[in-house]
Amino acid sequence: MASLQKHAQISNHSENGKLGETDLTNLEKLSDATIAETVPIQDAPYSVFSTGQEKWIIFIAALAGWFSTASSFIYFPAIPFLARDTNVPVENINLTVTSYLIASGIFPSITGDAADRYGRRPVFVVCLCVYAVVNVGLACQRSFAALFVLRMIQSAAISGTFSIAYGIIGDLTTPANRGGYTGFVSIFLNTPPSVAPLISGLLLIRWTWPSIFWFLVIASTTVFLTIITFLPETCRSIVGNGSQRPPLINRPLMPLLHPPYQEDGTEGPEQKISRGLPNPLTVLSLLRNRATLAAVVCYGIYYTIYSCLQASLSTVFVETYNVSGLVAGLSYIPFGVACMTSAFIAGKVIDRDYRKTAESRGMTIDQFRGDDISKVPIEYARLRTNKYYIVLCAPLVAAYGWILQLKVNMAVPLVMQFLIGFTMQPLFTSLNTLLVDFHPDKSSSVQAANNLVRCELAAAGLAVLDIMIRRLGPGWCFVIFACIHSLTLPTLWILGKQGPKWRR
Repeated sequence: MASLQKHAQISNHSENGKLGETDLTNLEKLSDATIAETVPIQDAPYSVFSTGQEKWIIFIAALAGWFSTASSFIYFPAIPFLARDTNVPVENINLTVTSYLIASGIFPSITGDAADRYGRRPVFVVCLCVYAVVNVGLACQRSFAALFVLRMIQSAAISGTFSIAYGIIGDLTTPANRGGYTGFVSIFLNTPPSVAPLISGLLLIRWTWPSIFWFLVIASTTVFLTIITFLPETCRSIVGNGSQRPPLINRPLMPLLHPPYQEDGTEGPEQKISRGLPNPLTVLSLLRNRATLAAVVCYGIYYTIYSCLQASLSTVFVETYNVSGLVAGLSYIPFGVACMTSAFIAGKVIDRDYRKTAESRGMTIDQFRGDDISKVPIEYARLRTNKYYIVLCAPLVAAYGWILQLKVNMAVPLVMQFLIGFTMQPLFTSLNTLLVDFHPDKSSSVQAANNLVRCELAAAGLAVLDIMIRRLGPGWCFVIFACIHSLTLPTLWILGKQGPKWRR
């Protein structure tokens, strides 16, 4: 606008016959300026990708993120067979599960920071390449030492891909439509605990345990080639809203999912980030934000209860109902179906809640350029329906424990698993969306911080689960978990009320 006013002033001078040497210089500078100087940057779209392109990009990223969770749960049915072929006790093989969890809590801090520094695409490529090679090694090894080391490398390579998937959501989506995409990605990240054991169980019926790792090799290589060929760079510190041409390493072989690059510089990178070595402390520093810490701790509590519920299927549930391995694998399905269904619905509800909150404050939603969330009580918008899910979910968790203790018909705890999954999944989706809202420029890093907290809390919960069940019984054990679950309600209420003040 200032440039247009300047142009008008020069035109007036020329009409009055008083166009001096200084004015000529100003006019030449104006004529050499780009269109971007007369068009405010805020008029540029938040993302130049079409809706169809965004959906395909997020779908590919979600596929890559699927392996981060699936690699852990697909391993469980093979544990007794691995113990037999490596000539070690089952307790030793369980150590490889622990080592995997430790690595999955630490290494996403490096992966997430690297994705925010160098871009989503090159980090995806490196992670999947290393992951595929390590799975070849896991399929061929026959010693406990090799298994232990390779499982840690496997976890280090793939555990951070889910955080990159959420990073891409922050790159492409505005606050108004972010919830739907987060719910879509949640389907891929929260259903492997139910689907992956079933896949490995079916593979073990026909082949031996190496077939599990060969399956992962084939599947991950397919996704790797898809990323190499089609996935464009979306990191806003590199390509801005997608209009800037990235370095060669960040470009796909076939740019079918990317509109033509703009060379006029109308929308450059929003924030230049130092390209130094990845620093995991960058991820931890995000937890100094009170709102971020509150959201991450609540997420960790839900994930701990979620993990203990899943673990109960393979311990208490199997012992109580004396079912076979195949039936035990099928028993994971109700929870997974509930999470898939609920994640899709929750994403739509979160977007609706955002629109209702904005409209109640007289704001006009701008899905083209994105909204300034400093003017929106984003905490309230994302959490406004969570209280209903918590009020429903906590009693269901307590009832599930007593149903197991009283040995009610097997169909009843399976129905309870479905209901718990249906009411718990929206809590994950809303908090994931809120974390991206808090840190859109470091969305991969904040998800890595979230992963660190949730993994450590889940590891602690699983460590005491068997002790609690033996000493208290399933009933009182899950009553305690339900009480801890209920404590998140006042925490999220405070976050919804005080969050805008903390941001200001």
